[in-house]
Amino acid sequence: MEQIGGYCMSGMYSDKVMEHFRSPRNMGEIKDADGVGTVGNPICGDLMTIYITVKNDKIKDIKFKTFGCFPKDEEVVLNEGTWEKVSCAPEGLINKFGNHVAIKQRYVRRYHGKLLKITPFVSPYNSFMLTPNHPVLAIKREWMERSRSVGSKCKWLRINKKELISTDPYYVDAHNLSEGDYLVFVPLNSSKDDSDLSEDFLKLLGYYLSEGYFAANGSVVAFAFNKKEKESICELKSLIFKITGKTPRVRIRKNVAEVYICSRKLVKCLKKHGSSLARNKKISEDIMRLPPKKQWDVFLTYFRGDGNEYKRRSKDSKTYRVETASKMLAVQMQQILARNGIFASIRIRKRKEHKIEGRTVKGNDSYLLSFKMDKKHNFVHMTDRYFLVPIKKIEAVYYNGTVYNFEVDSEEHSYLIKGFAVHNCAAAIATSSMITELAKGKTLDEASKITRDNVANELDGLPPIKMHCSNLAADALREAIKDYRKKMKK
Repeated sequence: MEQIGGYCMSGMYSDKVMEHFRSPRNMGEIKDADGVGTVGNPICGDLMTIYITVKNDKIKDIKFKTFGCFPKDEEVVLNEGTWEKVSCAPEGLINKFGNHVAIKQRYVRRYHGKLLKITPFVSPYNSFMLTPNHPVLAIKREWMERSRSVGSKCKWLRINKKELISTDPYYVDAHNLSEGDYLVFVPLNSSKDDSDLSEDFLKLLGYYLSEGYFAANGSVVAFAFNKKEKESICELKSLIFKITGKTPRVRIRKNVAEVYICSRKLVKCLKKHGSSLARNKKISEDIMRLPPKKQWDVFLTYFRGDGNEYKRRSKDSKTYRVETASKMLAVQMQQILARNGIFASIRIRKRKEHKIEGRTVKGNDSYLLSFKMDKKHNFVHMTDRYFLVPIKKIEAVYYNGTVYNFEVDSEEHSYLIKGFAVHNCAAAIATSSMITELAKGKTLDEASKITRDNVANELDGLPPIKMHCSNLAADALREAIKDYRKKMKK
């Protein structure tokens, strides 16, 4: 295999490692096991447990669990494009192809040690934290022959775009990532059209998400505009009439033009597809599964209601910005833009307490979504399936608490954290899988003599930096045998 910077360009691991990684043998837990062995590596965060049952001094059954993990507040991507904390037991996730996958198993454990916080150059709100051993789908700069020498300021620019896009990403343990390497951001893939969701309704939904609210005990939907926004007001009135057959009314209060219509049916439909209350607004799964072009209709009127154009300098290209009080909506709009070929940045805007017409208003945070259509410098690069986003910063953070990981119902075993593709630990899974194969049916004395070299050789070798995983597997097996013998003495 061709080696570049210590990595196999066909992947970091042998075909046999990847076979056991993708289709692990004996993965799981044995209830009421005769012996249990758990070992860990405090440096990289690896942890594995082996369970055995014994009959006539031979290992009758053996299973394992291994963990690369995320802290409790880290967030996975759900089918509707929103994020949910790993500790909240989501029912399903999105894999590296942008498709929905069910969760087979959720792993929870205590962890104290180093986590890595990875911050992308564009959209710092998509930063995520994980244990150092957790694999992340990425492209390392050193894999590219025409990557220019790293500068002190713009190292993420010094690559050959064609070479970058033609380079296949592989799973890299987080502690082997460097600033300037590229993460893989995956847009939702599944599309299911719905003829009942017309272009007019989608445009109206966009206005509701930006300017709409319910009144009169849920019988009225109203939209608040600056009275100078005559074009948007005119379009909104036309959309309401087309959909309901009713003419909306307009009320002027100082600089605000309030457009409203009494229609419980419209209120019910908007609530279903856009939820209610500014901070809780989100787009329904039905809308998030529509073809990208139809979703664009939602974004256009949403931007018209809440967006603006901005230039830092007169020579700069335009930055399009939209601000929302809803975190879920910001994340979903990032997905809609990504599905339409635009990678948008999300930033939190901190708000201080302020007064409006004598009333004190709490300074709730808002979310600023921004992007450019005409870019002088492209920091993010798009392929036909995903975006390549450079890493701006990697920081070590001490953590003491609960961590989580998932086994998904898919051969790929991948899922998305804040939009970026990750995996379970290939070496830890493969070595654990192999040692269970080697140990099953052997006597306890024979099994206890299995070494890390035996495991690595059966897997056609492991990279030097991952040899500790084979050692962990052998140690966990010996600990399980030791636990069984201790119980027998008692």
